[in-house]
Amino acid sequence: MYKWKVNYFVDLALFLSALGVALSGFIPWLILPAGRYGRQAFAPTFIFSRQEWGAIHRWLAIVTVVLVLVHLYLHWDWIAGMTRRVFGGRDKLR
Repeated sequence: MYKWKVNYFVDLALFLSALGVALSGFIPWLILPAGRYGRQAFAPTFIFSRQEWGAIHRWLAIVTVVLVLVHLYLHWDWIAGMTRRVFGGRDKLR
């Protein structure tokens, strides 16, 4: 597979996982009420319960961190080159 295809799919997965982290964090915060529900037969839900949203949020955060590390690995040459260029070190491009 070409490097640009790998970059594209890693970046797409990173975007989607970060979007999932944001949504799974906002739903319990904005939609589901906080607190205990005592002896009620059921707790309020929005597709999933508050605890399930928390588990989804944690797993998506782990996936996002792994994808960020893969993204940094794939772009390390560019990062190192730009850092050298910005801080005045030897430049491979010249």
